Amino acid sequence: MGGRDLAVEVLLEQVGRARAHGRASIETAVRRFNARAALALVLLAAPVAAVEIPGTAGHLTAGGYVDGLAVAETEGGKRERPRAFLDLRLDGTATRSLRGHLELRERFGGPFEGGPGAGVYDWSHVYQNRSPSTEVIEAFADVHLRRADLRVGVQKVAWGKLDGIPPTDLVNPRDYHDPLIEDFEERKIGIPAVNATYYLPDVARLALTGLRATLVWVPIAVPPRLALLDERWFPSSIRPPAHVVVSRSALARAGLPSATALVLPVMLRTENHRPPRRLDAGGLALRLGGTLAESDWDLYHYTGPETGPDLDLRPELQLLSLRPLAGRVVSRLRQAHDTIHMTGVDWAMPLGGFTVRAEAAWLDDRPYLRRSSDLASPAALARLPLRKITIDLLKRHRAAVPLGALFPSFDTVEWGAGADYFWHGYQPLLQVNQVAFLGRTPPLVLSDPETRVVASLHKRYLGERMEAEVRGVWAFERQAWFVFPRLSYRVRDDLRLRVGYLAIGGPRLSLIGQFRNNDEFVLDARYSF
Repeated sequence: MGGRDLAVEVLLEQVGRARAHGRASIETAVRRFNARAALALVLLAAPVAAVEIPGTAGHLTAGGYVDGLAVAETEGGKRERPRAFLDLRLDGTATRSLRGHLELRERFGGPFEGGPGAGVYDWSHVYQNRSPSTEVIEAFADVHLRRADLRVGVQKVAWGKLDGIPPTDLVNPRDYHDPLIEDFEERKIGIPAVNATYYLPDVARLALTGLRATLVWVPIAVPPRLALLDERWFPSSIRPPAHVVVSRSALARAGLPSATALVLPVMLRTENHRPPRRLDAGGLALRLGGTLAESDWDLYHYTGPETGPDLDLRPELQLLSLRPLAGRVVSRLRQAHDTIHMTGVDWAMPLGGFTVRAEAAWLDDRPYLRRSSDLASPAALARLPLRKITIDLLKRHRAAVPLGALFPSFDTVEWGAGADYFWHGYQPLLQVNQVAFLGRTPPLVLSDPETRVVASLHKRYLGERMEAEVRGVWAFERQAWFVFPRLSYRVRDDLRLRVGYLAIGGPRLSLIGQFRNNDEFVLDARYSF
């Protein structure tokens, strides 16, 4: 299939989806897609090569990929529609010291449910599930000097040396709409930042070489993107019980006598809340690194917004009638903004054929998820200020219910160590990660401590055209796990097919086990140009 045919098929698929929603939707989809499809046709139909800019030393290179993924559920989880990515990249060189990079991504379909339709992803909101959508992955200018580099614009920052999610890799938020299938780096959200690196002279007497100091300034807070209520990867640990029961004795203490207990249905809704647009709400990150003999090391510090999930649960009691007494609870999940501090270190070196790596980070005031069912337990409800709630309820027919923080903050140490080896074409990796809390905590979705074993194995066959891989995680305090074997085959250098199966297990109140109904076959195809 040629590149032009592939782009036309993407356009026809989008128009076909719109037809199912009426002629107006067709016209809207075509109008919004025309410019993007035209650009895709130009790039896909032409060979990828550097284009020289006449009269200058500059040149421009275009490339990218089209990626399609389909999911077949096997455990009765919520559906996930087929999705497609169109990733376009432009790299330009203006002079020897000035370069630029632009990467745009078009997304169609996927796990999104009940979204507002087509649109552009912004840097303000947690709940965004637009399809089709446009996202600026990266858009920056690089200035290269003799002893310094400067990068300004939308960018991703890669920190840490461990596999998976390194404890020190906090600068970029991530997209959690499909947290286990999509590649870790591809889930990162590009953020506006200034990234400056200065290369220091070697210190020969201490065997220190390759010394570099990096300063990253993030002027605005950018939250992660989370799954919505009806989507496949919405965390079940956040969902409150379907109803709560207020006993007769509790009603009497509140001054609302009733012959029977009151059953209140609970409704859960999501709500966006823009982070503060102040310079002090942004982030600052420092990195000092280099090599010592054969080892590579880095020191880190980050002060800035929490880039992982961070939400407030704001329940409101609404009075529907007094005679008979009836009401309901409407709980709103609203994005929060918390500042955290991280100081960390990592190290890696070859050792007897192995590549050994370790990493540790101390985190101050980082939010961690509580189980929402604990917030609404009978013991928690008994501690509520019932008199105040009743007075507000009778005055305004609604009252806030102070259940406490869904994401309380704690001081923790996150560390990990691992090693990989290459033997007769096999590349095994084994790693241990742990989150250790430095004080007492209420019951959390994470255990205290939370220890995970991470393992993977890769092997190539048929002259590098076929690759078999398996990766998995086991959190042994809660006995939660997932394993994801995949088989890839390159039909051509520019076309890769892949099939895999994701299996998930563990208790529903664990970080991994809450998704145990999401076992699935995964079919993926990627055409690069």
